[in-house]
Amino acid sequence: MSTTAMPQTPDTVKNDQDTPKLDWAVTADRVRIWRDETHILNIEVDGELHADVRPRRVFPISGKAPYVSLISEKESEVALILNPEDLDHSSSDALDLALGRTYHRAIISRVDEISEAMGVSMWRVMTDCGYATFEVIDRRQHIRLLPGGRFIITDADGNRFEIPCVYDLDPMSQRLVETET
Repeated sequence: MSTTAMPQTPDTVKNDQDTPKLDWAVTADRVRIWRDETHILNIEVDGELHADVRPRRVFPISGKAPYVSLISEKESEVALILNPEDLDHSSSDALDLALGRTYHRAIISRVDEISEAMGVSMWRVMTDCGYATFEVIDRRQHIRLLPGGRFIITDADGNRFEIPCVYDLDPMSQRLVETET
């Protein structure tokens, strides 16, 4: 079996598992993460404090990558953590809670109506979290078709909805989704 070698740049080196290792990534032993009394996520990396950070998975839809990026309120990366599963228990709990909030998706089980006005579609759906109404501004950018008939839909407020398999929906729901995609 042949494998294609990943081009080596000054920013990447190979580790023992043939996973690209980024030289600016920090290891878990250099990081402490916590939520303050107002539930804002904070991080300390090598003694440097950063308040109000948001975690982002490197590959949020396709699966878990061995990195988590922490972004400041000014949208700049303050740390890229290699193997976040190696964090201490308290830091791991704080990060897991923040990631859960960032990547929570309501699962759509039925689509009752999709209407459109001035290029914005209004969805009325039943989800595992209850009934929801939301707007999708740009279909091409905010409705993603994934393998197996799976859809990820991001509304105008940044909330995420998922249809695990469009073919498992009732026929009317399937037709409505097809009109939008």
